[in-house]
Amino acid sequence: MKEWLISSYFVLFSLFFAYNAYASTLLSCPHDQSVALIQFSNSFSIDCLQSWECQVSQAKTMWWKKGTNCCLWDGIKCGTETGNVIGLDLSCSCLAGPISSNSTLFLLRHLQELNLAGNNFNMFPIAPQFGQLTSLTHLNISTSSFSGKIPHEISHLSKLSSLDLSDNYHLMFEGHVFENVVGNLTQLRHLLLSGANMSLVEPASFLNVSSYITTLTLGATKLQGKFPEDVFHFPRLQEFSVSGSYLEVKFPKTNWSGPLKSLQVSFSYLQELPNSIGNLRSLEILDLRNSNLRGTIPTTLANLTHLRYLDLSYNNLVGQISDSFGNLTNLIHLSLRDNKLSGLLPVSAFNLPQVQVLEFSNNSLVGSLPSKVCGLSRLPKLYLDHNFLSGRVPSWLFSLPSLKVLSLHNNRLTGPIDEFDKVAPLEVVDLFSNEIQGPIPYSFSQLVNLIDIDLSFNDLSGSFEMDKLSNLSKLVSMDLSNNTLLSLSSASSNTTYSLPNLSTLLLSSCNIREFPNFVRNLEGLTSLDLSYNKVRVIEADMFLKLKNLLYLDLSHNNPLFVSNNSQVSLVLPNLNSLSLSSCNITKFSNFLTTQESLRELDLSNNSIQGQITKEEINWRSKLQFVDLSDNLLTVVEYSSWQNLQVLNLGSNLLEGPLPPPPPSTSVLLISKNKLIGEIPPSICNLSHSDIVLDLSHNNLSGAIPRCLGLRNIYVLDLQMNHLHGTIPDFCVKGSHELHTLNLNNNDFDGPLPMSLANCHNLEVLNLGNNKINDTFPHWLGTLPRLQVLVLRANYFYGQIIDLRIGSPFLTLRILDLSHNKLSGYLPTTYFRTFQGMMSLGDNQMRYMDDGSYYYQDSLVVTMKGGDFELERILTIFAALDMSSNRFEGIIPEEVGNLISLQVLNFSHNHLTGHIPSSLGNVAALESLDLSCNRLVGEIPSQLAGLNFLEVLNLAENHLVGLIPQGKQFNTFLNDSYIGNTGLCGFPVSKGCGQNEPPAPVVYEHDNDSAFGLDWKFVVMGYSCGLVFGFSAGYIMMTIRKPKWLVGMIQRAGNKLVRRFKKYR
Repeated sequence: MKEWLISSYFVLFSLFFAYNAYASTLLSCPHDQSVALIQFSNSFSIDCLQSWECQVSQAKTMWWKKGTNCCLWDGIKCGTETGNVIGLDLSCSCLAGPISSNSTLFLLRHLQELNLAGNNFNMFPIAPQFGQLTSLTHLNISTSSFSGKIPHEISHLSKLSSLDLSDNYHLMFEGHVFENVVGNLTQLRHLLLSGANMSLVEPASFLNVSSYITTLTLGATKLQGKFPEDVFHFPRLQEFSVSGSYLEVKFPKTNWSGPLKSLQVSFSYLQELPNSIGNLRSLEILDLRNSNLRGTIPTTLANLTHLRYLDLSYNNLVGQISDSFGNLTNLIHLSLRDNKLSGLLPVSAFNLPQVQVLEFSNNSLVGSLPSKVCGLSRLPKLYLDHNFLSGRVPSWLFSLPSLKVLSLHNNRLTGPIDEFDKVAPLEVVDLFSNEIQGPIPYSFSQLVNLIDIDLSFNDLSGSFEMDKLSNLSKLVSMDLSNNTLLSLSSASSNTTYSLPNLSTLLLSSCNIREFPNFVRNLEGLTSLDLSYNKVRVIEADMFLKLKNLLYLDLSHNNPLFVSNNSQVSLVLPNLNSLSLSSCNITKFSNFLTTQESLRELDLSNNSIQGQITKEEINWRSKLQFVDLSDNLLTVVEYSSWQNLQVLNLGSNLLEGPLPPPPPSTSVLLISKNKLIGEIPPSICNLSHSDIVLDLSHNNLSGAIPRCLGLRNIYVLDLQMNHLHGTIPDFCVKGSHELHTLNLNNNDFDGPLPMSLANCHNLEVLNLGNNKINDTFPHWLGTLPRLQVLVLRANYFYGQIIDLRIGSPFLTLRILDLSHNKLSGYLPTTYFRTFQGMMSLGDNQMRYMDDGSYYYQDSLVVTMKGGDFELERILTIFAALDMSSNRFEGIIPEEVGNLISLQVLNFSHNHLTGHIPSSLGNVAALESLDLSCNRLVGEIPSQLAGLNFLEVLNLAENHLVGLIPQGKQFNTFLNDSYIGNTGLCGFPVSKGCGQNEPPAPVVYEHDNDSAFGLDWKFVVMGYSCGLVFGFSAGYIMMTIRKPKWLVGMIQRAGNKLVRRFKKYR
């Protein structure tokens, strides 16, 4: 022990002696420079909490002591001959405060290297006096909270070889200042400007950068225009990065070589990756993500054998992936995700020995996974989801020594999942939304690090004993839902094991016939989904240990008996959400009425009868979402639910006046009941914005409370009541959120309120079947989002006048003016501006207001000889109905521009002239009704090309000549042409012989019936679902765009609903 102490003392003494010998020979820094440094240090406060960009922060200046040799201070470097301070490194030194123009820093005229990065200079500008430090060769003030304009005095630092101003996001380079900087700094080798605002700099200025430049970083600089291609020919350039959504970049296609090691271009308009990229043999980093790249991946990338990082993700690349990636054995990062790549999965990529990131997600790759691999030993995450991969799920996926995340969901893998011996440290396994068959392998029980497993939406089968998972102590979430052939069991009915961390268990649609025994012991469970199964009985004692349960979904177990055992009164203290929808429940059990913590309750679509009173139900003020729709309730007392936000009581038997909802309510759906009386003014006391009120299909009377027009109503649906009076003003005093106003089928009269022109978010306006007396509201044409306008069956009169207000009704795609008293010519100008009826092929097929979980827009349209109720409106549906009015003149050729129309009805007017041949352009047309007019001439042969035309009515006109033949015209019967005595050919009985003169044209008085429907062909009407089907078929066959449709229906639809309920 004594020998060890002697040795230690000897070492310390030696070090002390050596330090003193060094200090005695080191020159002392000049007194004035020492004083300047102390004063500079004292001008700041120390705040290490503000140095969040630094991994390690150290207040270096706290150790500076006046009267000591500053050359020994931390961060100071002195010249070996003069002792002058030539280097100052205070990076990440917790300095807080401004550097003023009279700072003593600028007295250090011998400084050659200055690093102030990672401090907080309080958003003050860079002082012009920095330009006085003319000996500087290195200046770094990055990430230091400077702001304002970069002073032109920086250009005086002509000796600079490195300038780093990056990550000061409030700095701005003016164009002339930057030109001076690059013009004077001829020794510059490293220029780092990422984050500075360079929107005023011409990209061509970079051609004047020093020919010595090796590093040029320009990320997030807001550069605009075309970046000069010649910069990539700079002979010494080794590192280049740029990003900016307004910058166009082009790489040289020829003669491109050089020492480039890092090339990063992102969030720009790059568009093409030329074959010349393969000449950059020194390249180690190639990052071109999100750069609007198009075309194919050049095969010359295989030449870049030094490449370690390759990211071409989030572009529009097409074609196959070359299998030559196997040559890039140094790759650590390979990402091609979110492109449009097709063809076979590149097998060679699975043999890369160094790769740690491998991403091919969101493409259209096909083929099967390789049966074995010899690489990927360092890979922690594998992303192959959202492709069209098929075949088995090989065992090596679960045996890679470093793999923690496996993402193969949304493919077409058929399985089975092979058993495996060696076990990867997998934490996440996502195989949902495939077509995997066969059993769940028992090898899964060996994945002891597993946290999240999702095998939902597959075709798994066989019996799986949940006991096998008992050693997965880290498991947090398991989703086996939508495997209808799967059978889950326990080895014994007295199962006592528990998965202590399992919080989410989703077993929807798993053909479960009784409440699983193993669930009873999952004490950590917070979410349990057993919906869409065949469970018949639920008893309170099943949940005795599930005290942490937050979410419980038992819906669609029909019939489900919820035991009313009075001996077991179980209150789940944390239960927030309970769903028992569609279970054929007829009455409330103790288990239902005693849950005091409920925030969300769904009992819709059952057979619950009678009343719900606050004396009988113990649901307290925590309730926020309640859905009791589609039951047999006559009374619901909800006034005590003081935090209620969403209440759905639609389709019940509620009677009497409308009880006012609690002020907290934002969504009130109470349609299809038997409510009477007036709408209470107290409904205006709702405190939320974006209120949804659906009181439709009742017997409400009286006027709409005027105060509703002053509220931020998002949806107001009052259709099918007995309301009367004038329509009040809406969208006044800043309340402009109205999206849907549906007053159809009431007794409103008077003119339309002009205030509707203020409803800039209005998409659906349905005022049909009232007694409104007004001229056509052309002023609605300025509404930028209006898609549906229904004014049918009112007393609108006069001509539709074009007041030349720009391009009116640009977004309109459904217009119904039928059964009014409108007159004059058809509005040709409008037919030129109805953009919404011209380009629906660009729309994604979905329902209007599809983002709303609570309310969907509906509509009644006349088509195919009858009235159809569209319970939801597709965004690709377009219709124009101007029938049963008093329009005259010709049908304008411009109607043929409305190529997305599916329904066109001009019947029962006074139209004359010929049927325009341009109607043959309306390729989506399914229903065409021009009956009961005074049209003459022949039926245009172009109409025979309308492949989706199901119903044609040209009856009661004065048409002559041969009826076109072929395609859909071969399916129309005589009723389509009745009353046109001059027509001949199939299907009318009159032949078209050469010697048979055409019938004379006889003008008769038109029969102006109130509604004028030709009921002779009503039998040809089709169901609303068929209409949707043909609409979808048209889109798929003509524009080839809904590639996603099958996936949406088979996978995403149910998945989204289930996920929404899970996290709602």
